[in-house]
Amino acid sequence: MADLVMELAGVDRETAEKAIAEHKEVWLAVDALIVKPVVGGEKYVPAKPLVDSGMTEEQEALCKRGRWLQDKINAVFSVAHSKTLHQLDDPPQVESVDLPQPDEQVHLPSPASSTSPQPDADEKTTQ
Repeated sequence: MADLVMELAGVDRETAEKAIAEHKEVWLAVDALIVKPVVGGEKYVPAKPLVDSGMTEEQEALCKRGRWLQDKINAVFSVAHSKTLHQLDDPPQVESVDLPQPDEQVHLPSPASSTSPQPDADEKTTQ
């Protein structure tokens, strides 16, 4: 691995071995060792703007931690939700109910007599 890092980054063996020991991966070691060349046109490229969020460092740290936690919860929820979706694909077995056909006649009980009882009478009616 040290030979590969030496060849790609153009450094000596000792520097390549230190980079591999520090970064553990060949591509990370090479990336750390390669120096970006200075280009004349870079003076015309504006710097990346900084956004002032108006928060203190503590608030930014809490927001960053909250975002990390919400991402973890969303990952767990999406896995659990995908498992329930597979269960919902199978329709549940429902007992069938015999409903009357439109051409069959359904007999309903007749309504009570249309005459209303007298308010003074002690008569009880069934509904």
